[in-house]
Amino acid sequence: MDQYATAKRTLDAWLERSVLVPDDPDTIYVYEQEFDIAGVTLLRRGFISLVRLDRDRILTHEETRKKAKADREQLISTLKTYTSLIFGLYEDKKNEIEEVLASSHKDCLYNFVDGQSVRNRFYRMTGKGQIDQLISLMETRNIYIADGHHRLDVSYRLQVPYAPFYLSNMYSRGAVILPYHRTVNFKRERRLDELLGLLEPYATIVKIPARDGESLAAILGRVDKSDRLSFAIYSRDDLDACYVATQTKPYAAYESASIHHCLKELKVNIIHTAFIKGILGMEDDEISFTQDHNQAIENVRQGSLDAAFFLPATTVEEVKHIADNSLYMPPKSTFFYPKILTGLVFYRYA
Repeated sequence: MDQYATAKRTLDAWLERSVLVPDDPDTIYVYEQEFDIAGVTLLRRGFISLVRLDRDRILTHEETRKKAKADREQLISTLKTYTSLIFGLYEDKKNEIEEVLASSHKDCLYNFVDGQSVRNRFYRMTGKGQIDQLISLMETRNIYIADGHHRLDVSYRLQVPYAPFYLSNMYSRGAVILPYHRTVNFKRERRLDELLGLLEPYATIVKIPARDGESLAAILGRVDKSDRLSFAIYSRDDLDACYVATQTKPYAAYESASIHHCLKELKVNIIHTAFIKGILGMEDDEISFTQDHNQAIENVRQGSLDAAFFLPATTVEEVKHIADNSLYMPPKSTFFYPKILTGLVFYRYA
C-alpha cells in the first residue's frame, strides 16, 4: 500500500468532513510548553508563522540524510501540505519578542497534558498591531534550526517561497537540550580493560558505583557539569559501576589544522569523533544513539548492548557557533526537549 497516497486520502477526507478547517491567513499562533527537568518546572514559549526561505538568514548545524529527505519530500509534495513544523531559534537576550507573545491578546485553542507529561497551551493571535510588532522584531534576526533540517532542505528543493516554523528564543530558560548518548554493539570482542587502556594516555579514569537510578543520575550530572570534557562508560564487563573519563590531553590526529576550531571545541564532536571513533576505533555501524540513559543501562544489563557512552548535553551556544561557521555536528548531537507536537496546525501551500 502506498502510504503517501493513503495519507492524502485521509487528509482530503478530514477537509471534506471539516475535521480540519482553514483559518484566517493573517494569524500567528503562540505555543507554550510547560515541563519538568530534574524537579524544576520550565516554560518554553514560541510562535508559529510562515517564514520566507533564505539560506543566508536560516542557519543549520546538521547534515541531512538522503533516505529521510526522500520521505519528507514524498509526503509534503503528495499532500501539498506541511503536517509538521520546522523548529527554529532566534537570539533575543532582552526577551523583547517573548514579552510581546506573553502580553498579547490571544484566544486559547488547546490546553492539555500530553503523554510525556508536558502541558501544551496553543493560542491564536490575530491582532494586526501585535503581528506587525513581531514582524518588525524578527526581520533582522537570524534563525538557527533546532529540528527539521530535512523539511527545510525539502522546502528549498520544492522551491516553495515560505515554510511553517515554530520559533523560540535560544536564550530562554526553557530552551533545553538533552544529551544524545551512544550505545555500542561490537563487531569483535572488546573487553572493558582494553577500552580503558586505549583511553588512559588521553584521560584520567575514575570508577564510580552505579547500582541504582540515584547513583547514575549523579554520574550523569558530573559528566554534564564538568569544567573539563568528560564522558562515562558503562560496560557489560562491570555492571556495578560507570567509568568516568576526563580528558587530559588532545588526540593528536584530531589536532589537524584542517579541522575547524569550533569542531575542536565541540564536546560531542570530540567524544564521538576523536574518542569513540578515533582512539577506540569504533565504526559507524557499531554505534547507535539514545536519549534514554535508563534504557541504555537496562539493555547492557540484559545483554542486548555491549556498552553505553554517556555524554554531556550540547549547549545552544555550541549550536550557534557551528551554524554561524556553516559547519555540521556529528549525527544525533542535539535533542531539543520537549518535541514540538504534530497536528496542532497544518500549512497547505497549494
